[in-house]
Amino acid sequence: MQPAIYVDVLLAVNIFINYFLLLATAKFLGIPKKQWRLAAGAVLGAIYALQILLPSIPVFLNMLVKLVLSATIVLAAFPIKSWKMFGKSMGCFYTMNFSFAGFMLAIWYFVGPPGLVIKNSVVYLSISPILLIVTTVACYMILRLIFRLTGKQENRSTLCTLNITYASKTVSCTARIDTGNSLVEPFSHDPVAVVEYEVLKPILPIEMQEALRSPVSMGVGTISPVAGIRMVPFHSISGEGVLPAFRPESCIVDCGKQKVRPNQIYIAVCNQKIGAGEFSALLNPALLAQEVL
Repeated sequence: MQPAIYVDVLLAVNIFINYFLLLATAKFLGIPKKQWRLAAGAVLGAIYALQILLPSIPVFLNMLVKLVLSATIVLAAFPIKSWKMFGKSMGCFYTMNFSFAGFMLAIWYFVGPPGLVIKNSVVYLSISPILLIVTTVACYMILRLIFRLTGKQENRSTLCTLNITYASKTVSCTARIDTGNSLVEPFSHDPVAVVEYEVLKPILPIEMQEALRSPVSMGVGTISPVAGIRMVPFHSISGEGVLPAFRPESCIVDCGKQKVRPNQIYIAVCNQKIGAGEFSALLNPALLAQEVL
């Protein structure tokens, strides 16, 4: 006889577990996380778990449905900027799911709690709230420890969200804190953030777009014919040159637990892709030493 399934228990269990799986994914990939997005993804996953109440479906169709549903959960939980990042997020989310499933299966094997139901790839386990919390948190901590010891965990502190305001318009992008970026504006010595042109285009006046996209050849630190634009020298492995830069009206760097509003900052414009779709800006670490919100 199949055990009774209580919808409230099913939803509560899945929200709790999905949240920690998404949190582990964000920690591993270094994705800037928003708590409301993680919660939304967890709730969405819990709603999808209601398919355990439906009649059994063929294996192939079930796999296809799970793939689509997993994709919507990942898109709801994380700020995906590229197909590459989407693929990495999906792969990591599945890895966390498989790891957690193996851990819970071991608990079930040794402890033997009653009321286990598996249907349409959804698992329902009638388990006490205390045991659920303990095992979920323990699994999360074990995964974090394994990835840290094996060197598989990416440095989550290197990625953040950069919000730039100019002409009363704001754009946001994912930025990487680059310890090798020591760019400063030559006259003021203010730290510089390098941002892709396509990210900045929506907030810039037409004349600035043209000046920033195709800057004329000028000396380092000189002022462009368009007011407010300066040329910043850079040195990289591929060579050296100058980048046009401007001072934004305001800027906020959101690192998750910490938000910084750099008052002394220039935005340098790069006409090439910076992070292969994973991030669109490089930050001078000195920017994080400014006003903390």
